[in-house]
Amino acid sequence: MIDLFRAFTTKEDFFYDGAFIAKIKYQRFQSKSDKETYKNEVVKNNRRLCVINCNGYVDNEIAETLTVYLMMNVTVKESIQPEIIEDTGTLWRNFSKEEIADFSHLTGDTNSIHLTENPVVQGMFILKELCDTTQTNDIEVKYIHPIYGCNPVYIKHEGNLIKGFSNGILCFQATMF
Repeated sequence: MIDLFRAFTTKEDFFYDGAFIAKIKYQRFQSKSDKETYKNEVVKNNRRLCVINCNGYVDNEIAETLTVYLMMNVTVKESIQPEIIEDTGTLWRNFSKEEIADFSHLTGDTNSIHLTENPVVQGMFILKELCDTTQTNDIEVKYIHPIYGCNPVYIKHEGNLIKGFSNGILCFQATMF
C-alpha cells in the first residue's frame, strides 16, 4: 500500500500542492508482491476537480488500485462553525506531529499542510490506518473536515460505515465493501 501511495504522490508530471483529497478509494485484488509496478492515469482534470487512478500491477494484472478525488485551486472561505456532535464513538487514534511528518517523507507527500506546527493528517494516512484496523481490502473514504495532529480521533461503526470524529466534529466517513 505504501509503495502505491508513493507512486501516486511522486508522479513527475503532476503536482497537487494546495489541493486536498475530498475522497479516496482503495482496493486490493491480490497479495502484495515485490514485482509490483505502478502507473498513474489522470481520469478527469479541470479547475476544481482532478481524479487520478494509480494502479499496481503484477504480471500485467491489476493487484491494487487507488482512486483519488482532489479538490483543486482551493481557497479558504470564511469558516463556518461545524455542528458539534456529542456521541462520537470510541477512541481510535491520535496522530502525532512526528508520525505525520514521517508519513509525508515515507510517501513523498510534501504538501506543506502536513509539515507545519499544527499539521493536517494525510488522507492516505487515515486510509492506511483504517485498512489496518478493519483488515479490509476494499474501502472508500470521504473527507469532510481536517484532522489535526495531536488531536484524538474517535470512530463510530454503523454497519459497513465508519464515521470518524475529532473535537466533536465529523471528519470522515468510510464505507467498507
